[in-house]
Amino acid sequence: MKILLMMPINRSYIIMPSLGIGYIASVLRETGHDVKILHCLQRNFTFDDFQNYIKNNDFDLIGIQMFSYDETPTRKHIDIIRKFQPDTIIVLGGYHPSGIHEEILKDYPKADFALICEVEIAFPKLLSQLQSNNPNFQDVPNLIWRKENKIIINPIDIVEDLDTIPFPAWDLMDPRNYPPMPHGGFFKSFPIAPIIITRGCPMECTFCASKAITTRRIRKRSIENVIKEMKFLKRNFGVRDFLIEDENLTLLKNFLTEFCETLIKLKMNITWSCPSGVRIDTLDEDMLKLMERSGCHSLAIGLEFGSQRIHDITKKHLSVNKIIEKMKIFNNSNIKTTGFFMFGIPGETKYEMLQTIGLSKLVNINRAQFNNFMPLPGSELYKELMDKGMKEIDYDHFFVHDVGYVPDGMTRKMMKNMQRRAYLEFYLRPKIMIGILKEIQSLKHFWALINRFIDSLK
Repeated sequence: MKILLMMPINRSYIIMPSLGIGYIASVLRETGHDVKILHCLQRNFTFDDFQNYIKNNDFDLIGIQMFSYDETPTRKHIDIIRKFQPDTIIVLGGYHPSGIHEEILKDYPKADFALICEVEIAFPKLLSQLQSNNPNFQDVPNLIWRKENKIIINPIDIVEDLDTIPFPAWDLMDPRNYPPMPHGGFFKSFPIAPIIITRGCPMECTFCASKAITTRRIRKRSIENVIKEMKFLKRNFGVRDFLIEDENLTLLKNFLTEFCETLIKLKMNITWSCPSGVRIDTLDEDMLKLMERSGCHSLAIGLEFGSQRIHDITKKHLSVNKIIEKMKIFNNSNIKTTGFFMFGIPGETKYEMLQTIGLSKLVNINRAQFNNFMPLPGSELYKELMDKGMKEIDYDHFFVHDVGYVPDGMTRKMMKNMQRRAYLEFYLRPKIMIGILKEIQSLKHFWALINRFIDSLK
């Protein structure tokens, strides 16, 4: 079959290869299918461009990767596909469908199927059934489909041995063809490539939806397999800086130690970072020194809240005092740190949000990201709010610098002003500004960072 795997047009400024799509492409090619990848932002597409692309190409099936903020643009993409390729099968996948199993095909009546969670096993089985004279969709794990007037959700299957999956289809998403503004915004060299080493996170944070995709069961690739991919990317695409996109790499201390020691032993001469976040309570000075020796130059750390009450109700299992104490391990380290913070948890007060701003300026971090809480489908807080009667969600506002949810006692304007205040108070300090300037790689990088900062204040 001729397959298109695509990422929609949206407002994100993180434009990098999609590992999820890359893995699916490799698996489908192994089973004999002809696969193309379309990253609309990387191609700088408008909807007119997308329409021309669909008119000039013919696909048997189009898979669309969706985040929640892709809800509206995905409708536009589907309408265009249905107009010019009415018989093309449309499959939705990604975080959003995985978080709202029961609703996704109701919300998108023009889509044929949805695949949820990890789909490397499921996608080839779906194609096999589609090519069968007597398809049995009940045999496809992770599939959401229609049978007469009913929507069926099949049982979930995940990949137990991550080494059995081929590397992402890097030839279809050459890292050199993406802009130098990756997840996290900072890098050591270009081109940059994301990789994933582990899947799953056993933590209980109520605002996080990652378990909707990878479950809470943590699995890991072999170190040999990871090193092989790094060498492949370095040799074929000149990649020397890697974004390890794991949900929490540092949870596996022995594994991380072996990984770092292997990089040092092999003299890989690469750098790496963890832009998706790690837990501060999983780090110590000895581990930090080893990570730095192996090439680690940047860590994002989920510090989240300055209020102990909010830490407790979101099941972070962290204390503010422990955060303050543990962050001192970076005093003698060259690893740059980004603190992740959040405002607007249901029930959070203005005073508690101000405590979060205070914590951001108290601890030893180089950069900060202040997100407004979004009730992400698949998270515990999403279910809680829905159970309490929250009916309508405007996913068009689900963006880090927007306001996707307004807690009781606050207004949208108040939430945005709090976020704006946090960024200004944190970054308009000489020490922070000088540090940022030292990390800028080029004039293009400088302007991209400026534009991102301006966007955070709008």
